[in-house]
Amino acid sequence: MAPTRSTRSRKDRHDHDRHDHDRHDLSTLISDFTTPIERTKQLVPQRRGRLVVALFSVVIAIAIGAALFVLPIKSWMQQRDDLATRTGELSTLDAANDRLQLEVERLQTDVGIKEAAREEIDYVEAGEQRITMLPAASNSAVLPTGWPYDVITAIVSLRQNEAAAAAVAATAVSAVVATTTVP
Repeated sequence: MAPTRSTRSRKDRHDHDRHDHDRHDLSTLISDFTTPIERTKQLVPQRRGRLVVALFSVVIAIAIGAALFVLPIKSWMQQRDDLATRTGELSTLDAANDRLQLEVERLQTDVGIKEAAREEIDYVEAGEQRITMLPAASNSAVLPTGWPYDVITAIVSLRQNEAAAAAVAATAVSAVVATTTVP
């Protein structure tokens, strides 16, 4: 059954009246905030007192804002920096653990054990001869530039290069001797 014209208009009028009532409540609420308060009913009757209260309210609002936003953000940023530092330390420790694990695996073989004995306790097998060479002394004196000193610097540099080449050759010879004399 379709509603009649009179019932439809009554319903529309009821919705319209409710909308007007809601609008009236909103305007009353807004006017309550905008209507001046009598001086005798004001909490702080003097203008200077109102300014102090307003300033105090602003300070409290800023403190609350700092507590709710600034301090947590600062803490979060510090934690982010700490996390980055700790992540770097963790990767360094992981790399060190990997190197140590490789060393452990190497030392569990016969070749690794022999190499470790040679390095740590100067182990020499039968028929081998150990030759110990000291590194060449470095030139700690810096000579000035000019005629006699340029020639002396060139001679010292040449002798250092010859000593380094002889040390490399001796190391290669001792390595060859060590590998060829092992039965």
